[in-house]
Amino acid sequence: MRGEKEQACLDLIKEALFMRNGQLSRHPFTGKTQDEISDEEFLKEEIWYVNSECSKHYFGLLEEDRKEFAFILRKAKANERKSEFPDFVFENGFIEHFQITSSKTTRKGAEHIRTTRNFDSKVELEAEQIKREWNESPSFDKIRSKQWMLDNPEHNYSFLIQSFKKNWEHHVQSLDRYSGNKEIGIFLVEYTDVALSMVENVYKDWINGMSQGDMREEEKFHSYRLSRDTRMLNYIYGYRNQIKYIAFVYCDGFEIIRLDNIPYLIKLLPWEYIVYPMMVKTVSSLYNQTVKIPSTLGNSNEELQ
Repeated sequence: MRGEKEQACLDLIKEALFMRNGQLSRHPFTGKTQDEISDEEFLKEEIWYVNSECSKHYFGLLEEDRKEFAFILRKAKANERKSEFPDFVFENGFIEHFQITSSKTTRKGAEHIRTTRNFDSKVELEAEQIKREWNESPSFDKIRSKQWMLDNPEHNYSFLIQSFKKNWEHHVQSLDRYSGNKEIGIFLVEYTDVALSMVENVYKDWINGMSQGDMREEEKFHSYRLSRDTRMLNYIYGYRNQIKYIAFVYCDGFEIIRLDNIPYLIKLLPWEYIVYPMMVKTVSSLYNQTVKIPSTLGNSNEELQ
C-alpha cells in the first residue's frame, strides 16, 4: 500500500530524534513529551525534546536549521492525495520520499528485489513440502535441517549513481509541476541494500611498504555514506535552490544534509573514498526434531514437532 514504506522511513528519523532509550523524551521538570506541548513551547525548549545523540547525523546544519528540521518532523503530515507529489506536507514546504538501489535496474525493476522475491517464494514452497514429508516420517534420533543460500546479485557504485540520479531528476520534475508551498523542500532518500562499503583512500600515492608511524588511519564504513561522497555531494549541490535538506537513510542509520553548506563539508574531505561491493549471502534455515512425550491417556506416545 502506498504510504506505508514512506511513513516507516520518516518514522525511523522521528524516533531517533524524539526518543531516548525507547521512550519519548520528556521535559525534566514538567514530564511532558513533545506530543503534549504547543508549537511555541517546543520551539522555546526544543533542547529537552530532541535526543542530543542526533548531532552526529547532521551535516552542514546551523543551530536554527537543527531546530527547524526537528519542528518540520513534528508537523509534517502525509499527503491526503496519496497518488500525487509530495508524500508529506507541512505549512511551508514538503517532504518527498524515494528509494534507490546499487543493483542493476531494468524495465522490470531492480535485479536485487526480483532475485530476492524469487528466492523467498522458492524457500516458502520447498519448506512447506519438506514439513509435510517430515511430519509423515518423523525422526526421533537426530535433528534434521535444510538450508537455502542466495548470493547477492551484482552491486556496484555505478548502479547506485544511475539509480540516484534517475530517481532524483524524476522527482525534481514532479517538484517543478507542484503548485503547493516550496519554501522548504526535503528529499527523503532511502538506500537499504546491504551491499556497498566505503574506505577513505588516504594512501592513494603512498610508497609501497613505507611506514606512517602513528599518523591517522583511513576511515572505513560498513555502509555507503552520502556525506563522504564528494561526487554526489557536488551533484545535489546543484539543486540547492530547490531542495534545502536531504535526509539520506541507509541500513545502519541516516544523515541530514543542508545542500547550501555542502562546499564547507567538502573541505573536510581531502581524499576520495573507494566504494566497493561486499560479498553477501542470504541464508534461510529450517530445523526439525521429533520428540516423544508421555500421553495422559494410557501408555501411548504422541509426536511433537
